[in-house]
Amino acid sequence: MTHDIFSPGAASDRSHVVPLRATGAGSPLFCFPGSSGNADLFQEMVSALPVGQPVYAIDMGWLGGTSQDLTVEQLAGFYLDAIRNIQRKGPYYFCGYSLGGLVAYEIAVRLIDEGDEANLVSLLDAPNPTLMSNLSKTDSAQFHKTYLIGRVRKYYLRLVRGDIKSFTRNALSFIVWRLRVLFIPMIRFGFRIAKKPLPRNFGINDVRFLDTWRSYIPKSYAKDLVFFRAQDRGPEYDRYPTMGWDAYARGGVQVHIVPGGHLDMMKTPSVHFIAEKMAAYLDYGSGDGESAETF
Repeated sequence: MTHDIFSPGAASDRSHVVPLRATGAGSPLFCFPGSSGNADLFQEMVSALPVGQPVYAIDMGWLGGTSQDLTVEQLAGFYLDAIRNIQRKGPYYFCGYSLGGLVAYEIAVRLIDEGDEANLVSLLDAPNPTLMSNLSKTDSAQFHKTYLIGRVRKYYLRLVRGDIKSFTRNALSFIVWRLRVLFIPMIRFGFRIAKKPLPRNFGINDVRFLDTWRSYIPKSYAKDLVFFRAQDRGPEYDRYPTMGWDAYARGGVQVHIVPGGHLDMMKTPSVHFIAEKMAAYLDYGSGDGESAETF
């Protein structure tokens, strides 16, 4: 029989919330990593945030060692219980990178529905999984056409400029993405046997986490969102700067464009841009978000 990792009380079985900076005057910021699940993802961001801001990271790395199917709703319920072991009631402050953004969003929706407060939901390059399904056939065709033209142009320019390292890295990511159904489960099993963490690039392409992202249908959110979008996402997203979230956030979406790509946005120098903008939304910050574009 398969052990239910989301059984009642499981959130208190071990430490699922990692203190990156446990002391400070402000309300804590709870950070959700992507499908690679490594709480250390936020270390550079914490160092760049103002001194005194408490920050906790959610440990999702252990999920890669399970065989159980995962849903955003299950993850949200599980981690909300774990967070409440640290902070009993709101206002809460959340940020989430990639898949972690969906979990942070779902938790915030639940808190608002329960009459609690979520003062910040900051999504770090976390596309809304319903973006494509909400497009018309014409818009969807234009999106894919722009995607193809943009990728061919980008890789061509890298070859012409002699940037072989970037070209090879992107080619590897493309191959892994296309062959993920066959290879990712085998790779994950091999690393588990070797008792070594799965490389982040492979974790992002884990079939189960992709299915978790794809199957999530967000509910409407009564407040506003803050969205950090990687600049290198591609020209196909220029018409959709919120990546689909403006259809769900009734308070609007404040968008910041982060220099760099998805995989390096949580590293120097991009992460310093994120920390600077994020600080304005925390409870000791100005909260004005003046440099953001609102949709």
